[in-house]
Amino acid sequence: MSHYIDNEVVEGLLTHKGWNTNTLITTIAAATQTLTNASETTQIYQGTTSGQIVKMPDCTTFTQIGQRYELHNDSTQNVTVQDSAAAALFLLAAGQRVFLVCTSIASAAGSWSYIVTTKTPAVDQLLVTYLGSGLVVNYTAGNARFNNITTLIPAGTITVPANTTGGWIYVDTDGVVKATASLPNGAMAMALFTSGASSVTATTDEREVVDQNTVWGLVGDIQPERYNSAAAAGTLEKAARADHVHASNNPLYKAGQILAATFAGNPKTAAVTFGTAFPAATYNVTITGTDGRSWVATALLAAGFTISSQANQALTGPVYWTAIFTGESQ
Repeated sequence: MSHYIDNEVVEGLLTHKGWNTNTLITTIAAATQTLTNASETTQIYQGTTSGQIVKMPDCTTFTQIGQRYELHNDSTQNVTVQDSAAAALFLLAAGQRVFLVCTSIASAAGSWSYIVTTKTPAVDQLLVTYLGSGLVVNYTAGNARFNNITTLIPAGTITVPANTTGGWIYVDTDGVVKATASLPNGAMAMALFTSGASSVTATTDEREVVDQNTVWGLVGDIQPERYNSAAAAGTLEKAARADHVHASNNPLYKAGQILAATFAGNPKTAAVTFGTAFPAATYNVTITGTDGRSWVATALLAAGFTISSQANQALTGPVYWTAIFTGESQ
């Protein structure tokens, strides 16, 4: 049963189970909506037309400070929020909401304390599904978040390139769904695809529940292992993907063996060539062998060195070497 109260004064603590502040849903347009002290507390904006302006109420019409409003931008466009004097307060981006509290009623414009937040996108949105024929795939609507700004991506279709293995369908940083052979820096991955001449043969969901503020590096961006430094993706310090190994802070080392028949000349010598060069020629070499010799490492280069047995007599067994880049672990 409803109970209507025209006026009530509570001098103690008021406790309530719920509170109906009422809600108004507005389809955005290239127009100005002026709120008043009688406007609904919760305002929701929907639609796709740009140019919407929301003007807050005349603060002198409030009997006391503390009047509250909630603005929810569920549209695909930005909404400009102004005070009653038409001065801009902030831009409410698509997918954001704001909570405002009046903190001064001394003038029409007054003062507003507010906080803008971003709605959390559902992890089951922006799902790529194959239509079943041709090179066209479709995707559901959802939110893409870049640099703390959420953009609503409407459902649609896209034609992927033909004859592509390991191609990507993604939301680019401009908020557009694209399909190319590789994933650009900063893009939000949706799916991997493989296509033939006239049809899509496979799609794999590649959505990640991560903060899209993270900038993912491409394979070509990831620097190789470096002494005393972690691998990074270029100068932007992007995060390496899971298929890249981060370097440790331990000194680099290499090891191998040289067969006896490889040694030639007088004295007997043999060249060691590294599979991957050291960063520099500053490394230490240890040499042992089945033959008793005074082994010496000469001609140290970043790409290798020479082992000298300092004797003319032929060797009968293999020679073992270890090279460790000069430095220390942290």
